[in-house]
Amino acid sequence: MRFKRAVLTKPEHMEIVEVDEEPGEGQVMLKIASCGMCNWELGFWNGELNYQGYPHKLGHEFAGTVVKVGPGCKKLKVGDKVSALDRGFGGFAQYRVTSESKCIRLAEDIDPKYAMGEPQKCIITVLRATAPEAGDYGIVQGCGPMGMWCVMALAGRLLAGLIAIDVDDSKLEFAKRYGATHTINSKIENAVERVREITGGHMADFVIEGTGIPALLDSAQDYLKTGRGSRLILMSSHHDVCQGFDFRKAIERGAQIIAAHPPYAEDEFDDFRRAVALINNGTFDNRALVTHEFKLSEIQNAFETLAHKPTGFMKAIVVPDEERIE
Repeated sequence: MRFKRAVLTKPEHMEIVEVDEEPGEGQVMLKIASCGMCNWELGFWNGELNYQGYPHKLGHEFAGTVVKVGPGCKKLKVGDKVSALDRGFGGFAQYRVTSESKCIRLAEDIDPKYAMGEPQKCIITVLRATAPEAGDYGIVQGCGPMGMWCVMALAGRLLAGLIAIDVDDSKLEFAKRYGATHTINSKIENAVERVREITGGHMADFVIEGTGIPALLDSAQDYLKTGRGSRLILMSSHHDVCQGFDFRKAIERGAQIIAAHPPYAEDEFDDFRRAVALINNGTFDNRALVTHEFKLSEIQNAFETLAHKPTGFMKAIVVPDEERIE
């Protein structure tokens, strides 16, 4: 089956090519509903990362509908809506062949366009590392899409308080709408004193650091309580070296520092299964986070926008152009 796919042919240059693929043993072909754009892939865009040489496929946050089933498939059928955990890239395309075993079926009422489960799988890994306990005070520092998904999952009555910290009031309003009990604009407020005030002097049991700014890793420690169970969870990917992390703060507090990235997961696919369950039950509202949508034919503009985010940017997706019937 011939279809169109976007590939990176050199740093900062995407092209649309035609490919011909069919599902093999144990594989299915998906009609792509959308593929999310991930900041991590900017490393490929600018030439810092390259796993395949050029041309290089990109796009790993994809979901869609099964249109073909290869030999040996027993779980899925044509017409099933699925989200997939497949790091082989190739999601910026009209169609994608992937293993049946890497797909999980979506609920009937879920639009696969907003069901890119891979980033929420990362959130489940973060939450399992965080291990929130009843009555904890928790902080999410950085209210981009990853931070907002953490807020959505942590909202409810388990915690004594869920505090969102950012420098963008619009993002903080969004966090409050989705379950943050308190918000702090650290640009105009003394965040440490506000945390002390909110928690009655207890400070935070855990901080999920999601800004991706190395200089803020150290200051995140200032929000933590002193004593066993104090924990700093590193969620963001960092392209730059953190030059000034003061481990004396961690020692004074007895804090745990956990890098909750994919290698931390005991079973990534189980985390993915849990993430899709939360998509299916409405915990993760992906539609609300999508601020920018691009057609596959606009993939060059899509990456340029991701690299230079405009005001109000939260999450972008790429969707196939409408197919012409000739």
